[in-house]
Amino acid sequence: MAALYKIFILCVGFALSCNLWAQSRDLGCGDLNGIWQEKTPVVNSAFLATYTISADSFWYSVNEYDGLNPIRSFGGTYTIYNDSINLRIQYIKRISYTDICRDQFSSANNQWSILEKGTLITDTLPTPQCFVLPIKMASNTLFIDDIPFYLISDEQY
Repeated sequence: MAALYKIFILCVGFALSCNLWAQSRDLGCGDLNGIWQEKTPVVNSAFLATYTISADSFWYSVNEYDGLNPIRSFGGTYTIYNDSINLRIQYIKRISYTDICRDQFSSANNQWSILEKGTLITDTLPTPQCFVLPIKMASNTLFIDDIPFYLISDEQY
């Protein structure tokens, strides 16, 4: 009986140490490849905010339901250190010229929206902006700054 108890204790200790090792291991860049959408893994008529991540770069697309935002996305490179991600934003994509209109499909801003009359312009930042955010991963959910993002596509980009 004492031998069985010792084996049980060893097994529980081993299982706990494996679990702690798995939780504390560093995220690798390859672990994040794909499109990560905020709030839900379900894609409806438009994307919510998304991070599209590849081995060495990322871009963030704004919530497509926000019809008043002329900024469409921004991106750059990233690095991961333990439980944080360092985003180095190098460019912003925006609509160059817009008109205001009423849009029955834009519920985010009381049906106000902008017409995308202009062209999509990429503004390269003269000095990249850096942001360090906490990051953790659980199953197919990536938490960036404690906001859940769900893997909706794991294709390489």
